[in-house]
Amino acid sequence: MAWNQTRREFMKTSARAGGALGVLGAFGSAACAGGEAGPLRILILGGTRFIGPHQVKYALDRGHEVSIFTRGQTEPPFYHDYFERVEHLVGDRNDDLAALEGREWDAVIDNSASYPRWVAMTTELLRDQVDRYLFVSSISAYADFAAVGIDEDYPVAQLSAPDIEDMREYGAMKAQCEQNTRDAFGENAIIVRPGLIVGPGDNTDRWTYWPVRVDRGGEVLAPNTPADPVQNVDARDLSEWIVRLVEGPGNGGTYNATGEVQPFGDMLEEIRGALASDATFTWVSTEFMQEHNVVPWGHMTNWTPPEGPTVGMNQVSVAAAVQAGLTFRPLADTARDTVEWWNSLPEDRRAEPRAGLPAELEAEVLAAWHASA
Repeated sequence: MAWNQTRREFMKTSARAGGALGVLGAFGSAACAGGEAGPLRILILGGTRFIGPHQVKYALDRGHEVSIFTRGQTEPPFYHDYFERVEHLVGDRNDDLAALEGREWDAVIDNSASYPRWVAMTTELLRDQVDRYLFVSSISAYADFAAVGIDEDYPVAQLSAPDIEDMREYGAMKAQCEQNTRDAFGENAIIVRPGLIVGPGDNTDRWTYWPVRVDRGGEVLAPNTPADPVQNVDARDLSEWIVRLVEGPGNGGTYNATGEVQPFGDMLEEIRGALASDATFTWVSTEFMQEHNVVPWGHMTNWTPPEGPTVGMNQVSVAAAVQAGLTFRPLADTARDTVEWWNSLPEDRRAEPRAGLPAELEAEVLAAWHASA
């Protein structure tokens, strides 16, 4: 702990005396990889699921020291050699934060909280022990999606009761988690609101359904029209940007963090081209899908009707995040890497996808659609 305190005091003194030159001189070449202030000590709350491993890898590659706080129950899906280089702190956000007591870090990345109580507990404990706290929220925090181009000032959802912990109020709980972060860290609070996160490591299978289905080839049921909007963000782009956000001061604020809007047809064509697939797409109307129990977001993943209360769900503004450095890799790379990762999973896992349209239902609906033409 004494080393951490001395280092933090030194960094602040160096910044006042001449900023980056003093810090770079003290930490050598590793500082160049680590951001404006040199190598940092980063605490990740969570870290073993989906975006966490990508954050761990990127932070270590940039010269930072990483601690992760988990229950010690989840094995990361990849980058196992990187996890041999992190500090593993074990506890439970419900009732056991002892491993975080009496410690200091430069920044916290909070991946794992849905309940406001969890954020209230960790921010209260860490508010005087870290410089910056980044909370990973969700665009679900918004009160609704009844407008196109929703930005960070749009109203958020409100809890029905102050202490409620009910996943049916997921968005409102995320919004309160955000507020708890701001209350504790003020201008050093960073709120990131992702949309649908995609790519290798996806434990929901929501977007993974599309490249896997297109890779299988044949006639693919596609939602409504090719012009319908879609947004998603590669887990690696999101994770790497999150690490960069906490590397220096001045990034406090709230950011929508999903992809740029594109037509659904363009997304599917890019996936088909990347995989050299023989898939063809049959666009089935919203009304017909509804009549045949094809569910938006559940069966037709990454899609909601672009009208009425969901018109803005896949048309959220990401201008602030792009200005703050969020970048996007080619969708083709995401598609290829996702299929490669999916094919590496055990057969029993791949046999029971967690989202997407079952093959039998797809065949039934396509047959009915053609019969109705």
